[in-house]
Amino acid sequence: MSFPASKSNQKQLRKPRSNKNLRAFKPQMTSLIDLMTVIIIFLLQSFSTEGQIITVSSDLTLPKSSAKKTPELNVNIIVTNKYIMAETDKLVSIDEVLGNDDLVVPQLNQWLKDRRELTEKIAQYSTKTTFKGNVTIQGDKRIHFRLLKKIMYTCGQQGFNNFALAVESTSQ
Repeated sequence: MSFPASKSNQKQLRKPRSNKNLRAFKPQMTSLIDLMTVIIIFLLQSFSTEGQIITVSSDLTLPKSSAKKTPELNVNIIVTNKYIMAETDKLVSIDEVLGNDDLVVPQLNQWLKDRRELTEKIAQYSTKTTFKGNVTIQGDKRIHFRLLKKIMYTCGQQGFNNFALAVESTSQ
């Protein structure tokens, strides 16, 4: 003969269904704020306000110079071994320019004219924008002087008379 198990003993063997004694994990806010402060200070210290204004083309080797003047945001003319580019637009091949005896490069002349007209049109509606005639020429250190002379002459014909040549800084 078997006897049924005692009900009082069953209550003790059962697992509790509710977790009243368990607590949720609460991180210490003070330590997290300290950590975030250290990260923010580190990022501010490593942040450069003088970012790279000029992006040098990968197929260019700029001439070296000991100049310390930082570059300004100007119209960029890039002279590679194959093309003359204005900003990101390929305008004309170097062979075509060197094969012509004219001092003015027609494609560059038209692009600069359009840029000047656009800047002057914006200047009519905005007091912050004026046409200054600044241009930066990025050229490989092996380009012909005759080519550089044609580019500078063409820029001068459209009023871009303030030339800056992009160079690579030498470490001293």
